[in-house]
Amino acid sequence: MSKAAIRILVLLAGMAVAAPAMAWKIVMEGKPYTHKASGYTIQYPAGWRYETMGDGILATRDGPCMQKMYVNFRMHKNAFIVLGQDATPEMMPQELAEKILEEMQADSSLQNMQVLSNEPTTLAGRPAFRVHVSFRTFGDAGSVRYEGIVVGANSPQGIFLVHYDGSALYYFARDVETYDKTLATFAIAELKPPH
Repeated sequence: MSKAAIRILVLLAGMAVAAPAMAWKIVMEGKPYTHKASGYTIQYPAGWRYETMGDGILATRDGPCMQKMYVNFRMHKNAFIVLGQDATPEMMPQELAEKILEEMQADSSLQNMQVLSNEPTTLAGRPAFRVHVSFRTFGDAGSVRYEGIVVGANSPQGIFLVHYDGSALYYFARDVETYDKTLATFAIAELKPPH
C-alpha cells in the first residue's frame, strides 16, 4: 500500500473517531471567531473545520489526531488547575511559561515530554512566551510523536493561550507556518469591568 493511501486511511479513521462527538463548522475567509466573554478574536485558515469547546475553540484541517490549533482562555482564579494554583494579572510571560510547562509535565496523558525551546515573543501586541515541546500521548501507547507550540500572554481579564499540535512525522512541519499566520490574526479587546 502506498504512503498516500496509508495517510488517507489514517485521516479517515481519525475523522471517524472525532466526527460523532463534535459538530464541525467550516472556517470562512474574513469571518474570524470572536469570544465575547474574554474579548479575543482569531481567524483560522479558510477551509479548516472548527468547534467551540467551553472558553476555547479548536480547529483542524485533517483531523485533531493529525494537527490542531486551539485557543484556551483561563481566568486568573484556578488558572493552573492541575497544579492547584492561581495566576495574577502581574505575572510575567516567563512565569506563565514555567507554570504551563509544569502543568504539561504533570499531565499523565503526555509521555516523554521534552522542551525544545522557550522564548519570549508577543501575542496581540502583548509581551508573551513561546514554548515548543515534543511528546507522545498515553492514549496511543506512545506510538506517535507529536510536537506542540504554546504562545501565551497575560491580561487583566485572564491568560490567553494559543496552541498548535501536530504529528511530528508529517503534519507539524507542514502546518507550522499556517499556525504562525493564524497567530498574527489573534487580537484581544480590552473588556470594560462590570458595574
